[in-house]
Amino acid sequence: MEKLYIIRKGKPIHFELPSRWRLLSFAAFPGQDRVHDPRALTRRSLRHPIGAPTLAESLSPDRRVAIIVEDVTRASPKGLILEAVTEALREIGIPDSHIAIVIALGTHRPLADGELEEIFGKDCLSRYAVFNHDCHAPDLVPVGELKTGRTVKINRIVSEADFRIGIGSIFPHPMNGFGGGGKILFPGVADFDSILEHHLLFTFHPGTGLGIVEGNLFYEQVCTVARSAGLHFIVNSVMNQNDEVSDILCGDPIDAHKTGIERCKSLISWPFTKKAGVSLITSFPYMEGPQIVKPLAPASMITRDGGTIILAADSSGNLPEAFIEAFHAFHSRFEGRLLEGVLHHFNNQALIMKGGAIDFNMALGMTLAAQDRFEIILVTEDIPGEKVERMGFVYARTLQEAFDHVSSRLPDPEVHVIPSGGVILPTFGPEFHG
Repeated sequence: MEKLYIIRKGKPIHFELPSRWRLLSFAAFPGQDRVHDPRALTRRSLRHPIGAPTLAESLSPDRRVAIIVEDVTRASPKGLILEAVTEALREIGIPDSHIAIVIALGTHRPLADGELEEIFGKDCLSRYAVFNHDCHAPDLVPVGELKTGRTVKINRIVSEADFRIGIGSIFPHPMNGFGGGGKILFPGVADFDSILEHHLLFTFHPGTGLGIVEGNLFYEQVCTVARSAGLHFIVNSVMNQNDEVSDILCGDPIDAHKTGIERCKSLISWPFTKKAGVSLITSFPYMEGPQIVKPLAPASMITRDGGTIILAADSSGNLPEAFIEAFHAFHSRFEGRLLEGVLHHFNNQALIMKGGAIDFNMALGMTLAAQDRFEIILVTEDIPGEKVERMGFVYARTLQEAFDHVSSRLPDPEVHVIPSGGVILPTFGPEFHG
């Protein structure tokens, strides 16, 4: 049998499946190229933008520029990319005082001073004005509407700039299809209420899903708002299976993004011919708070209903008691009809974790919907077993404990093994058996 491994905390951990288990797929991608000098590749990309003029053709020294940068939930070399972008702006003659950097937090937590310094360096922080976006700020500026008529407001610094550049990364996303593109602006620097309405309304809408952009209203609304708010230019990293930058491209927020999506697909698509009774998947590269459950999206696509997902998760913390208790309370109220309860909340624009950030509520909704269809074993040394079980998971400290639990009722299941669950796109041919 092929030597199996999964990625834990960035390193391969080898293991053996129980002898009677039948391996269907081991989604270990061959060695992939990665970018060794992100600044050089960014400079090259800036000379050849997709669907847009170069920055030199678009800007003059008197323009004010807002650069919107993704936060720590992605591992892209955003500090080095920003360095190359600001270098290009200086070459145009734009003074440092005309450049503002806004961290696209959406509803995520603000970055601490130490985190900003680690990512961007002391020189950047002393040279430019750097701001954490606040989705509750009282001075957000209206820029457009959702299909519902809800007004979308964005960060005033971003709105008042003459030119807006987004720095993000392209990878599979469970609702938007892929990260990157216009998402850096909406929800990145938008108001809480419009983000909430958009997410609750379209997360479980037909057509929303991992790797899907055509017919995906979640994605289409993101693009519409980005256009209406005047996102002019993006610089996006294309991430490979190891969560490393494989390419960097720039240009029009929609055209360049679509080109990047196709490049991303070529790197991280894996064909499956059959759903398995058991899927073993990791949270890598996600470690930040509720992000760790995102790989349940690809796992749900390749596991048969009633089967088991083993999620090996590394967590850097930030799972507050209110988040754990929201799981527990929801299970107590809706046990046996979890999906019905989730849809009831989302359709009625109601938060599951009242007063909680939207990313926590999205994690709750998507996890509870998955728990309605599958047994999910959470393998972790970072979260106490008591908390894991209150969240509705089966707790296992080690892979072997998870294997023993499954084997006690399924001695010879078919299994898929996904070494890094956050950067994979399952694909299905005509021979696929659901």
